[in-house]
Amino acid sequence: MNITEINIRLAAIKLISRNGYESMSLRQLAAEAGINASTLYIYYKGKSELLLELILEYLQGLSREWARCRPKTATADVKLRTFIACHVRYHLEHQDEAMLGNLEFRSLGEEDLEQVRQARRLYLKTLQELLEQGVKEGSLSCAEPKLMARTLFNMLTHACVWYQADGRWGIDDVIRHYSELVMKMLGATPTASPRLAVPRTVIKRRAAPMEVRP
Repeated sequence: MNITEINIRLAAIKLISRNGYESMSLRQLAAEAGINASTLYIYYKGKSELLLELILEYLQGLSREWARCRPKTATADVKLRTFIACHVRYHLEHQDEAMLGNLEFRSLGEEDLEQVRQARRLYLKTLQELLEQGVKEGSLSCAEPKLMARTLFNMLTHACVWYQADGRWGIDDVIRHYSELVMKMLGATPTASPRLAVPRTVIKRRAAPMEVRP
């Protein structure tokens, strides 16, 4: 991928996160990327192809990060804590991409949407297998690992909707909060964590991401 294509993708992420996919015109995109509108067609046939690439890139990046962070040998409860930290941190450090990947998929055609669903299923499968390991070991309690994997994905991903970098919680605080919540849900042994001694502030929320059903 050369610098022009990188600039196109960064410009698209910026414009879509600001105004939404439907509001972004190719002329606006070209201007934001600093290129002629005709140059866009060298790289993409149109907006929908670019959107698909951006969403798949988000999901592939998420999978690569989990593959990098995943403990090779550990009990399932330890792996799950690592998964939560990896998943939440990725979404908060790539907030615009995460919002795009979970809100704008509805603008895709059915064939493109199936590619997104398949990529998401592969990621969810790794979480499902982790939960199944926990049930087998007895370190986690979960009657329906497949359903729980989808539930956890949606719950943890939602952090990118309300999180604000200048808010009262930092990324580590958000990870701690979700870790304690999830481990309690699954009956794992809790670990002590300090209470957050910070003043309460109002957090502005954006619309919740829509679920892609596998």
